[in-house]
Amino acid sequence: MNSSSSRTALTARVGLVAAVASVVLILWAPWHWLALLGALLFACVPAGAAVMCWIDAGESEAQAALTLITSVTVFALASAIMIWTSAWHPRLLCALLIPIAVSCTARLWCPGRI
Repeated sequence: MNSSSSRTALTARVGLVAAVASVVLILWAPWHWLALLGALLFACVPAGAAVMCWIDAGESEAQAALTLITSVTVFALASAIMIWTSAWHPRLLCALLIPIAVSCTARLWCPGRI
């Protein structure tokens, strides 16, 4: 396994773990601050990881930065669309977990493709 393949596989693993952890925290946290931490995690990692697990940025720092930027962008767009359509349901954002999980899992099952 070369470095680019291991970097993208690590991004996929981090995306899956962050997605599951953040949704668990958002939906079942006993304290509000813990749910807020889950929302911050959800906004900063999983969606970007679902994209960046297929693209190797060349350096680990660049991979992490692009994952963060992509994730925040996707989260902001999804939130804006929900607000503009008067369908604001923060827990509905958790539905983003489905395509995120599919993308990250597919990347782990197809390790040779980049």
